[in-house]
Amino acid sequence: MALLQRVKPGSVEHIIVGDELPDWVGAKEFYQKYDPKEVIGRGVSSVVRRCVHRHTGQELAVKVIEITAEKMTAQQLQEVKSSTLKEISVLNMVKGHSSISNMRRGELFDYLTEKVTLSEKETRSIVRALLEAVQYLHSFNIIHRDLKPENILLDDQGHIKLSDFGFSVQLQPEENLRELCGTPGYLAPEILKCSMDETHPGYGKEVDLWACGVILYTLLAGSPPFWHRKQMLMLRMIMDGRYQFNSPEWDDRSDTVRDLISRLLVVDPAMRLSAEQALAHPFFRQYQKEEARLFSPRKSFRVRHPAVS
Repeated sequence: MALLQRVKPGSVEHIIVGDELPDWVGAKEFYQKYDPKEVIGRGVSSVVRRCVHRHTGQELAVKVIEITAEKMTAQQLQEVKSSTLKEISVLNMVKGHSSISNMRRGELFDYLTEKVTLSEKETRSIVRALLEAVQYLHSFNIIHRDLKPENILLDDQGHIKLSDFGFSVQLQPEENLRELCGTPGYLAPEILKCSMDETHPGYGKEVDLWACGVILYTLLAGSPPFWHRKQMLMLRMIMDGRYQFNSPEWDDRSDTVRDLISRLLVVDPAMRLSAEQALAHPFFRQYQKEEARLFSPRKSFRVRHPAVS
């Protein structure tokens, strides 16, 4: 079985996971209300599908989480239920923001694969909306913990929607986290150090800003700042904060955007920009003229890394 979660208040229903639509009784009850459409996102054990309410025409994103009861203990099933209810709770808290939800066009990752790299103008629009969404989450002391292009969805006008709150958590006052979760290439140094050092104080909202820095770099370069075919070496690069603005990818990029990246990809979280500070950076001021840049068909986008938890 699988847990089907509508991104609507107080609704949890059941359906069998997979690209092929199931035909059992519970699923048919769901189809009476909603018309399932195309898959718009995928996770390690979940699928997000666009659905349309048959009577109102309202579009919703439905997340289907795979659960194999025969292969899971009662404790594991309870953990899945608990984490899903927590995700619903987070979504209900932040559902009013224009850049938080799920939409039709698909993942930013797929858009990058098609476009290879983006101009600074287009990147500015996407990252501004991302930072505004992060700022809104942080105002509720909510950490997303899995920001990456695969979890940023686009509509037909190119507007972004932040999705997949499966790792999100609301911090209590003075609380720090220690759990190792997220996607390797986007993990902040303090998450990795925390997992290796029992005396580490833990991490907080700053991890989302590190991920924003990785995303910003990736949009402009076509590949992430921290990547190595050997994952342990990649994680060491992250902990040391070792990355470069290599030629030719960065030859035609402004010093302003490099400065913003360097202020987000700071190993010490206390010195890293907050979402509010990042939005005040000169990169987000209107430029009088966007300089044309060269396009290299030889650039390629790195493959996605599997999430870890």
